[in-house]
Order: sequence, then C-alpha cells, then structure tokens
Amino acid sequence: MSDVYHPGELAVQMLAGEQFAAEQNGAGIRPSLFKGAILYLQIQSLIVGSTMGDDGKVWCSFLTGEPGFIDVSAETEMTVTARPAASDPLLRNLQYHPEIGLLAIDFNRRIRLRINGKGSFDGDRRLEVTTEQVYGNCPKFIQRRSLQPSGGFHRTQRTADRSRVISPNQQEWISKADTFFIGSVSSEGNMDASHRGGLPGFVTVANDRSLLIPDYFGNSMFNTLGNIYSNPAAGLLFIDFNGGHSLHLSGRAEIIWDHEQVSRFPGAERLIRYEIDDVLQIENDTPILWEFHEYSPVNPLLEER
Repeated sequence: MSDVYHPGELAVQMLAGEQFAAEQNGAGIRPSLFKGAILYLQIQSLIVGSTMGDDGKVWCSFLTGEPGFIDVSAETEMTVTARPAASDPLLRNLQYHPEIGLLAIDFNRRIRLRINGKGSFDGDRRLEVTTEQVYGNCPKFIQRRSLQPSGGFHRTQRTADRSRVISPNQQEWISKADTFFIGSVSSEGNMDASHRGGLPGFVTVANDRSLLIPDYFGNSMFNTLGNIYSNPAAGLLFIDFNGGHSLHLSGRAEIIWDHEQVSRFPGAERLIRYEIDDVLQIENDTPILWEFHEYSPVNPLLEER
C-alpha cells in the first residue's frame, strides 16, 4: 500500500500495530468521486478545508451554504460556491499552496467524506477542486445534529479577532466542545482535514498556549497522525454550532505514546499535545446553525484528572 500511504502514515501504522487494518481500509481510497459521493455532496451544507500558507502554518477553515452549494461537474472536478471571511486564510493560502484537504460531514446522518486534491478560487466566491483521493470514514464520535429551521441563510457582519494565546472565554469554549476539526500536512505537502469528537471536556486546556487531545480508536489509516509524525504543523477548528462563530488555531502537534500519560484519558490509545502559535476567532462566520440531538454512543466516558 506504499502507493496509497506516505512514509509517515506507514510509520504510525507500524507503531500502533495496525498495518493489516490500514491495508484493508486503504483499498477504499479512490482518485475520483463515485456516484454515492456525488449524491451525498449535493445535499450537504458544510465542508471543512485544510490549507497551508507560505509560512508553513496550517489552518483549518469551513464553508457553508444551502444544499447544492457543492457541485460536481466531472468525476474529478467539484466546485464549492461560498465566500470565506476576509480574515480566513483559506483563499490566501491556496494562492501559494494549491493542495487542499476537504471533509464533508453530515452530523444528522453521521456520515463523513474526505476529499484531498488541489484547489483554487475563481474570484472569491467559487472554490474549484480537482480530486486526488476520495474516501469515506466511519460514523464514530459524530454527535448528531440537524440544521435549525430558524437558522436561515441571512448573513450578518463578520468580525475577526487575532491573538497569540487563547483567552479565558476561548479556553472555556474549547473545554466544553464535543467536536472539532484538525488540518494537517504531510512532508510532501499534501493536505488532510479530519473530524474529532468526544464528550464535552475530552479536550484538555493545559494553559493558554497548549492543549492535550485523546486519540481514540479510528480507521487505522492514521492520516492525521501520519502527517503529524512527519510534519508537526497543524490547524484546529472549533465551530459554535449555536451561534455560527468559529475559532481557528494554528500551531504544532506532537504524538504522545507514553502509557502512563495516555492512561489518564479513558479510551485514548495515544495523545496529541498541541502547541498554539496563532489564534483567529471569527464572529458570525456562518448564518447556519445546528440543533443538538445526542452524543455518539461510542464516546468514551470521562474521568476527573
């Protein structure tokens, strides 16, 4: 499977003892959009994107719109008609580094689809993507949410606030989150966007520049951890599903394998230590809101640490 996985992914698969499962699951990676993926994308309202800037920093962004805002024109060509916030690095990063990792996630049906390839903006309202890898992920750790009928699609003014540390309010936001997204990049420069979920409190705020994140059992492919193994640059995205605001972090990630440290996080097989370099909070980033229904039944229970 060396043609599917890069050296970082292969190394982590070996360290975790998951080479066989990774080989089996890697068989599902395709270069183009299959029929089921096309039908799925046509009804989505959210897509997450991972990009890298000319300074090597990785950011995780997202775009939203009415169903149909994602369109597939060919098996390897898709467009996303949406405008990112002016403060969002997405458009600027793609001008320097066209590689992009995308994740289309349906919270209500607990379905997610990863699409990696190259992207560019036609103006500032239309993201054009050429696919290189397309594959689905399991429903684990996805909290069930549905679009709020009252959310509407009226956009209010977006405002941005930047800093180098997370404020007390942002620390509380993170400590109560049940979902976030992580963007990562391989040593070859290929991007990936992934979902992480757990019960509120599963992400630990160590201080105003550092987080500890449990890594639960997944698909054994280790796309995210394989990237981190070879390149620590990573971006995190937290979405306020009730208010439409977003919190973007750019920094560096490290895999922790030490059993004593990992054992303090129930259900974790490894930990990710995340060091924050830059913080971007965007108010009113999306007019779309989601109503919470239930936590994933496989979320590990939390214990006091």
